[in-house]
Amino acid sequence: MKVVLDIETIQAPREEWARLIGKAPQSSDDLQFEEGGDLFTVGVAEERRHAENELYAKSAFDGTFSRIVCIGLLEFSDQMEVRSAVAWYGRNERELLRRFWARLAQDRPTLYITHNGLGFDLPFLKKRSIINQVKPSVDINLAKFRTEPVYDTMAIWSNWDMRGWIKLDVLARALQVETKSGSGEQVAEMWEKGQGLELARYCLQDTYVTYACYCRMNFRQPLSREVVLLQPELLETS
Repeated sequence: MKVVLDIETIQAPREEWARLIGKAPQSSDDLQFEEGGDLFTVGVAEERRHAENELYAKSAFDGTFSRIVCIGLLEFSDQMEVRSAVAWYGRNERELLRRFWARLAQDRPTLYITHNGLGFDLPFLKKRSIINQVKPSVDINLAKFRTEPVYDTMAIWSNWDMRGWIKLDVLARALQVETKSGSGEQVAEMWEKGQGLELARYCLQDTYVTYACYCRMNFRQPLSREVVLLQPELLETS
């Protein structure tokens, strides 16, 4: 069995991020002092706020702080025949992870196909599983500089050179396959609007694009989106 996977995540609220890094919330007295202070004090405060904003923005990509709201999975035979497409989504991250690992326990994949999975998706899944105390059913070797058991299209395309890392949409256009249906920036907006089902479909589209890129990189003709995502399972966790 070979699988293609992708996750969608949302950033922790700023208050939760501050709590995790051990930073006390800024008091109104501090703010008044900064606003009424001299130019030097105000300048230092502005630099501090700017640095904090940068740290908070970076935390969006770290499973220590952010959480998973959707996991998409495509399943194929070893000969890359379509088996199924499934996406779990919802607010209950623990149940989402439990279902995901239970599915992998059944599949026992020999290959995990991802785009930036070694740098993002798989470490994120591991961290969130530990935090939620959901023990992974399989041990995925995250060693770099190899194509098995994880085939990371981004890393392999660039020959592991970070200067050549590109977004999935860029690779898809270069390889002349179907592209993404949106951008990662839309995930938070969809989630805030309660569009979990739409988010699940978006996630599965990303898995399809990753699959198509993998096929082209291995001199195979990808099956159409209509075939691969013919009857997807879109399962909400609660």
